[in-house]
Amino acid sequence: MTLVTASAATAASAPAAPAPAVAQRRRLARYGLLAWILVSLILLLCSLNPQSAAAESTLRLHGALHREGPVGIISHRGAAALAPENTLSAMRVAIDQGVDFIETDVQLTADGVPILMHDFTLDRTTSGGGRVADHTLEQIKRLDAGGWFAPAYTWEPVPTLVEFVDLLGGAPTRALVELKGVWAPEQIASVVDLLRERQLVHRVALQSFDVHTLRMLQEVGPEFARVLLTREWDEPTVRLAGELQVSAVGARAKLYDERPELLDRLRAVGIGSLVYTLNSEKRWRAAVERGVDLVVTDDPVSLAEWRGPAPV
Repeated sequence: MTLVTASAATAASAPAAPAPAVAQRRRLARYGLLAWILVSLILLLCSLNPQSAAAESTLRLHGALHREGPVGIISHRGAAALAPENTLSAMRVAIDQGVDFIETDVQLTADGVPILMHDFTLDRTTSGGGRVADHTLEQIKRLDAGGWFAPAYTWEPVPTLVEFVDLLGGAPTRALVELKGVWAPEQIASVVDLLRERQLVHRVALQSFDVHTLRMLQEVGPEFARVLLTREWDEPTVRLAGELQVSAVGARAKLYDERPELLDRLRAVGIGSLVYTLNSEKRWRAAVERGVDLVVTDDPVSLAEWRGPAPV
């Protein structure tokens, strides 16, 4: 009979030590699991605060909307006094003048394509008529959007947002894009995704009069600088601007003149101000004296001459 000691029995029943290659694979698997957990946590944090992904870009744009020094220039609908409004010709004039911002308006065609158009009807600025929302892009593209302004612009087309973005992408200027009317989340997402794809988060601010649209924009595109346009100017407006976390508020000069103390309230919470639409030296001077950050004008050339060069 063979006697087996306790220690020998234990050794015999113990599993063999893993080979070095197996042990290494196990270590790598553990490290891979830890890395996956870490990445998942980072993605979770970004989803909880999506603004963090573009914080630096947004802060740069926010700063441009809340300036120190000479008043900033926002060229209205491209350069509406110098070329047919909201056409690519008007945008090129504004870009050539080196304005701080180009302002334009966007609404949807019947087939859901964002185009540059201020009015809800086609009558004033095109050879067509009727509601924009009742016409497809193909129908609108057949219209003359420049002949009303001057013969040299006859058959200037209505541009799409994509065409404007393509033009803006190669230019040094920034843009303010107004979403006209009420936009659904998926409609806002289409605009936001386009601007993200073209890497224009830090160069395009989105604005609206509609509070519902701004709330949806806050959810769908929180990394974008936003502007609250308003026809009311009171304490609730200031509180609403803070609640919506906008970078600036835009209003008519008359409203700022009636309650000038509210501009100080905006500044105190880090929100800028813009005034629309001023086209004379007298009104520009009044806006500067009031302390408004940016002036919307149809004539950026004259305003730039009056203002003088902006600080570098």
